[in-house]
Amino acid sequence: MAFVVAAVLVAAGLAALAAMAWAQRRQLRVAAPPLGDDPPAVSVLKPLKGLDPGLADNLESFFRLDYPRYEVILGVADGDDPAVAVARRVAAAHPHVPSRVVVDPRRVGFNPKVNNLANLAAHARHDVLLVSDSNVRVAPGYLADLVAHLLEPSVGLVSSPIRGPRGASLGAALEGLQLNTFVMGGVAAMANLVGGVCVVGKSMLLRRETLAAIGGFEHLAGFLAEDQVCGQEVARLGRRTVVSGQPIDNVLGQLSVREFLARHLRWARIRRRVAPAGFAAELLLSPTFVAALALLADPSPATLALLAVAAATRAALDVAAERAAGTRRPLAAYLLLSPLKDVLVGGAWVVPFLDPTVTWRGHRFRVGRRTRLELLAPGGSRPSVGLAPDAEPVANPA
Repeated sequence: MAFVVAAVLVAAGLAALAAMAWAQRRQLRVAAPPLGDDPPAVSVLKPLKGLDPGLADNLESFFRLDYPRYEVILGVADGDDPAVAVARRVAAAHPHVPSRVVVDPRRVGFNPKVNNLANLAAHARHDVLLVSDSNVRVAPGYLADLVAHLLEPSVGLVSSPIRGPRGASLGAALEGLQLNTFVMGGVAAMANLVGGVCVVGKSMLLRRETLAAIGGFEHLAGFLAEDQVCGQEVARLGRRTVVSGQPIDNVLGQLSVREFLARHLRWARIRRRVAPAGFAAELLLSPTFVAALALLADPSPATLALLAVAAATRAALDVAAERAAGTRRPLAAYLLLSPLKDVLVGGAWVVPFLDPTVTWRGHRFRVGRRTRLELLAPGGSRPSVGLAPDAEPVANPA
């Protein structure tokens, strides 16, 4: 009986992964509509923090966009941040693209990225805003593709599929595989099969009026998953959130396995609060881990065969998903990466149920409903005095 239950769970997980891979392939075939002769000007908001891997090349790709009118606003909260020198150097090398580097420590909430974005938006001249993380690299046609989707009737927000590289370390390889399968496939499944909202904020295009209608960055700064909350709020306005068919590259560098797990757990805590029922079912998406548990509970030839089938099928699905995304690695690599990722992710699945807190920039927060952040004191209690947003503007544009 236990074997039958395990076999059903593994089969269900593999079927769900196959559906995600199909949805992902379909998503990557989505073509942008015609852009038109007079596309709107765009302000690109690039919040920076530290020296991301390949930062200069990442930023360079945004100064080489094949788009007629746009500006790039780059910013940090701390003038001593080493990203400032890189941003100024890249901007100076492209004087034909209007740009500005902003140093501004003001806060509107707990989310440091959103605080940075709020400060950058104050300097943006255009009504269409592109939120773009500093660790992504894009193709020249990227912005034109997003704007073409935004100009479609009733569209309020456009995001991009996130592609991971092969990886220069084991942790980076695991993260790249996670991005190219679970993340990209999950976003595509929500868009093509479920019809729900799933937004990854590494690339997010919307109009200023839409942002204002949902409460602006001031509202989003109270959440850990500001991107998903933004998409949900836009949908509540009756406007569509769509996903482009053109992936952008998430540059990872030398990521350790521990860093991979930390990133995964942060996202897992987000999904646990955004979609509790969906997160509970996520264990099925680690079929190798489920089969391994069955083997531990009932060591037998049947459960050993189930584990072998789960691992081999999962690896084959991973190969198909990565090839569709444009990431190629030696086939033999999947014999290690696919089962290892399944075991690590499956084993970490229980953590968000036991510990709903995150540590961010030296502060500990409890993650509440819809990922609303609540600051905790060192002992785990709510402090009597929190990190209130700055009352007085202290801007230092560069």
